[in-house]
Amino acid sequence: MQANSPLRWGVSDILVGRIRMCLLMPDHETYPPYPDSRTCHVGTYRRVLPVSVERMYENALDWEHLPHVHAASFKAIERIDAGSWGWRAETTSARGDRSIIELRLDRACRRWITRTLKGANAGSEIWTHAFPIEARRVDIVVDFFVPGVAESARKKVGEAFAALYQSLYDEDVAMMTERQRRLDARIESHAEQERIALGSRADLALPMQIEFAGRPFVVAEIEGALYAYSAWCPHQMGPLYAAIPEGRLVTCPWHGYQFNVADGSCVSGQSCQLPAPPDVVQDSAGQVFVDFSSR
Repeated sequence: MQANSPLRWGVSDILVGRIRMCLLMPDHETYPPYPDSRTCHVGTYRRVLPVSVERMYENALDWEHLPHVHAASFKAIERIDAGSWGWRAETTSARGDRSIIELRLDRACRRWITRTLKGANAGSEIWTHAFPIEARRVDIVVDFFVPGVAESARKKVGEAFAALYQSLYDEDVAMMTERQRRLDARIESHAEQERIALGSRADLALPMQIEFAGRPFVVAEIEGALYAYSAWCPHQMGPLYAAIPEGRLVTCPWHGYQFNVADGSCVSGQSCQLPAPPDVVQDSAGQVFVDFSSR
């Protein structure tokens, strides 16, 4: 632990204050640093999010999404270590600055602590606490600790961190709520029909989405041929339907996983693949069908 860690400076006083603030419940709010704090606390960001605590934990542990969902803040990330405890990685910011960041998840206390070990803002710590309000509504309180900041500058530094977290959570909420919607939409039953008629080839507006057994598929024309592939990424149900194919390859906008739509294989090196793609056939009259019988 760094010598200037707030853990050594009686941070419990600040955390007690966090719990008191949770009685106010605004949608989001920025708080200034405590004027009498003996720590390097520079400010607090607080917000109510329309997601469950589990989605928040999942998001905190998800280091891979940073350069894809938060491209304005992160250019690249390379994992050093990761597990159920959290992760440690080397990040490159959008400006090209490199840092080593560690996130540790503490489920018992409903919090995670993000530390910058090397690089810009080295020694800083960001403590995030999650207070469930309802099953899918959580109040988050994020405290920013930055060493060496003069008391007169703390408010300005804290506001900069809060603005960054406002933007990051705006982007994360879209991903978390979409994933929850996909989880809710899972249907285990099998469809009775195995062939879906799309209509005349000349009249099709491609790409288009269809559903089979409650699961969405994209039908697209690629290199002169028709293909159907899962509209969800198998990793964390990212929106493949929003990705524009490059040749036969489609890239998940959440984590950068890349798949060959012809056979469903993952070509970016991860150990997952798309469901076996159905056949798209055209009869002699020009009518197009998606045939799931071979899946």
